Amino acid sequence: TTPGPARAVVPKPGRTHIGHDVGGPVCRTVQHRKRQTGSVSEPDDPLLRARSLRSVEAARRLYDEWAERYDHDVFEQAGVTGSLQVADLLAEYVRDRSTPVVDLGCGTGAVGTRLAELGFTTITGLDLSPAMLSVAERTGAYRHLAECDLTNPIETEDRFGAAVSAGTFTTGHVTAEAVPGVLALLQPEATIVWAIAPTLWPSFEQRLDAARAHISASEAVPIRPGTDDLTHLIVAQLPG
Repeated sequence: TTPGPARAVVPKPGRTHIGHDVGGPVCRTVQHRKRQTGSVSEPDDPLLRARSLRSVEAARRLYDEWAERYDHDVFEQAGVTGSLQVADLLAEYVRDRSTPVVDLGCGTGAVGTRLAELGFTTITGLDLSPAMLSVAERTGAYRHLAECDLTNPIETEDRFGAAVSAGTFTTGHVTAEAVPGVLALLQPEATIVWAIAPTLWPSFEQRLDAARAHISASEAVPIRPGTDDLTHLIVAQLPG
């Protein structure tokens, strides 16, 4: 089946809550706010600016302003391939395409779009930026989209069978301190495919080990042609 349009509901202040609704989980803190006006003064490589962010609000502002040209800058111009690698790797490990997948820091929907192309039908996207979520919504790949700060607790009655992430677990973004809260969203034996900044990988590995996750693949791989820009691509399974 083809995923229907994502839905947004009025946010409730405080922590994020994902609950039940007709047709599946809905994040009760989602609201696509109007994009803020103003220009972003950025270096020649916008990825460098993103990786030097120092606060949640700065990240939200940057991505809200960057949303409409993000795909052009990151995928077309810079040639970043991490999102495709994450999606393709999940497809190798998860054969049941109806498995509910949560896309952590879904951005404009690159991972979800590829997963939908590969046959996945139940994808939820979480992201900090309302404007990025608006772009992701246009892809039609997601059943649900939620505005969420992954560094805060997320309450949910639903559990996902897989979690993907590309471009979120990196410098200036989300650190390993978020791992326990993220793992709480997952079912026993859930599959994890994450792209993690190499400098952050040791702290993420410690958190996954503490959760007794089995790391079945772990490798630093290039994500930008002609550069030494690497990501640590991992596959792990939670215990039963």
